[in-house]
Amino acid sequence: MIPGIHPYYDQFIRIAGLSDRTCNYQIKEIFLGDAENFKISCIFVTLDDLRQVIIWDCSKKTDLPVSIKNELIKQLQNSGAYAGYLFFQDAIVQSISMRGPTLEFEKGAYPYPELPGDDVICECQEITLALDGYLDQLHKTVSRIFLRAYGEGEPDMQELIVLSCILKTFFRKILLQHGIDIDALEGSLMQDLITLGSAIPKYLDNGPEPWADQVISSVMVKEGCSVRVPEPIRIHLTDPVMVNRAIRRLLNRVKIRKKKAEYTAGGCDLSSLFSSRVFAHVVRGLKEAGKPNAIIDPLAGDGELALVILRLFDSQEKSPSDHFRKIARTVFTADPSLSSVMLTRFGLVLQMMDGSLMHPDMLRPCPWDIMGIFCSNVRPGNTLLTREIEDEYLSVRQAKEAVCSMRPIDQGWLMELKDTRAMLITAPCRKMNLKTPEMEQYLCKRFKSYSHEDMTALYAAELAIRNLNHDSYIFLPSSWLSDMHAAQFRKMLRESRVTKIILEEPSEGGRIHESWSCISAGEPLPSVMITRIADDGFARSYPLRKEDLPETDGWNPEDPSGKEILNYLAKDTVPLSEYCLGALYRPRDMEGKTGCFLSIQFRQGQLLVLSGESPDRNADLIIKGPDEYLEGLLQSELISWYCRFVTRTRSAVHPEQLIAAIPVHQPDWFSPEERMYVKQITESLRERSFLTRRLQYSKAFHDRERIRKKLLLADEMLNKGVYFLYRVPVTLHEQLSFESMRTIHQFLR
Repeated sequence: MIPGIHPYYDQFIRIAGLSDRTCNYQIKEIFLGDAENFKISCIFVTLDDLRQVIIWDCSKKTDLPVSIKNELIKQLQNSGAYAGYLFFQDAIVQSISMRGPTLEFEKGAYPYPELPGDDVICECQEITLALDGYLDQLHKTVSRIFLRAYGEGEPDMQELIVLSCILKTFFRKILLQHGIDIDALEGSLMQDLITLGSAIPKYLDNGPEPWADQVISSVMVKEGCSVRVPEPIRIHLTDPVMVNRAIRRLLNRVKIRKKKAEYTAGGCDLSSLFSSRVFAHVVRGLKEAGKPNAIIDPLAGDGELALVILRLFDSQEKSPSDHFRKIARTVFTADPSLSSVMLTRFGLVLQMMDGSLMHPDMLRPCPWDIMGIFCSNVRPGNTLLTREIEDEYLSVRQAKEAVCSMRPIDQGWLMELKDTRAMLITAPCRKMNLKTPEMEQYLCKRFKSYSHEDMTALYAAELAIRNLNHDSYIFLPSSWLSDMHAAQFRKMLRESRVTKIILEEPSEGGRIHESWSCISAGEPLPSVMITRIADDGFARSYPLRKEDLPETDGWNPEDPSGKEILNYLAKDTVPLSEYCLGALYRPRDMEGKTGCFLSIQFRQGQLLVLSGESPDRNADLIIKGPDEYLEGLLQSELISWYCRFVTRTRSAVHPEQLIAAIPVHQPDWFSPEERMYVKQITESLRERSFLTRRLQYSKAFHDRERIRKKLLLADEMLNKGVYFLYRVPVTLHEQLSFESMRTIHQFLR
């Protein structure tokens, strides 16, 4: 439940099925800009996975004109939210969602147990295409004025100045849509924010960056304002993350057209991170542990990750100046690229304004010196490097060039933060050129995780974990924790504060570089908790002692108890092929034959055993039966776990080879105890087969529930018998039983 909210909002949130999924909310008024100057209150509800839903407050009305409804649709598309709800006076609730290409209002409120889509920002294709087209036209218009004044001899200067004018044009367009007189903003908080979000940032004490003549700059902005905004776009309602993505796409298109390689190459697509199960798992953990009160991102890139994480924070400040003060003291980011820092500041300023342009505080002077604090916290710089980098180069000229390109940051930038609830987050947004011999020498001396690859995220992880006391979450592509980098990662892991490693297992047929992982650090512990998240959302956790990490070879973060179970499976067992004396057949070898057969099939992590008078054509291998003991073994959760473990830890295993190598315990028929457990397995198998047939023909609900309970009891007796024969200790039974809950068993006889 959201505290302090109006009762009918609370009631509606329960109706919509969102009460257990809300993270925080924000109430604000929006201006739709129609002829009637229609204003409407709305609530932006942030869900626990950081997606947003809009509730439009129409409680004083019973209906809305079609033009207003169309404007609400445009707002939904521009906001990047997943669903919108209308609440009327007579309790008529209408909903609209981004589920299809066309958006229509529906009668009644429908719960959303699973909102459509996986990304945090729902980018409508119509808005994206229109925004890209508008930015292309805006860039051409502003660049034309620049080239007339400065020519083509300053490409770096052109990129920054043109970008600055584009950002300032965005702010001007927002003011014009609200009917605000731009000339009346002199000395106001609004003017300071616009300057802050569009000016080229200064790097340390190296003097001012190249800046255009103010007269020429004003002409460029004026010409940019003359470019018409396409119809679907509502700039003042567009989510800052969507705008930042669109501007970054523009800069990439310009570089491609100029055939100019940027010294920082794109490292990863953050939209794939937001849709990953690792990100959702981390966000849920943050919500349960208590929201942090500071965000640190030393590899901020364009600031997109910081903007999204900022949704965790309550935004119930009384005025825009309070909101500005909170964000200025909350967000700490850096990036060596000036254009990336400009985009980060631009997005944060949009977040600060947040539609509150008509508030009286926006026309008053800034109440205190928070501009310097903000510029110091969100600034150019590389947290991986310090000014000592100059000592690694052979000449003064090379050292100056290195400082200019790498932009090393002050060592004590993050040390001033003493708050233990601050949270460090980062992702490999950029990969820098670190290939020069002097740079490799510098990194090798200072980082245990040094590799010939540009592993900037691991360097940042080691630096942050080594020097800070904050809770840290460093997102990495899963491939960066592979055997290739195992030696360097082990060195860093043994002596660090890493407490958790969260891995996203690639889906069936998926590639490892498309999945994500996360390194989390907290209080030093002797072991690391490994959490593996499967494609179906199932998460399993287990401790891995740091001292158990191998000194050589690769590093595979598998559950160490898995090897212990394999040792039990290897004792007093023979492969299935040997148990059957080589009598394993393929389906084509048994066509037209009758008798009793066991058809074994392994698909999608499941081992299916079918018993019948004819062989199954889709089986991988067939055994001549009957053998109820063998059939019970193959349907046990222990053998099912074995098959899943082998396929998960080996790159490629053919189903026939996997099935033929299944370890089978040969009973000691002279042991009364083993004979008793073999009898328990076969009787449990017969009981389960009988109950399965009963369940197929039962129609009454209470009968089906009673049969299911008996089936669970029969499964339990069968598994207990198998565990005893394989001598698996009771301490490992719970782990195997928990994993088997994911597997759908199909028993057909």
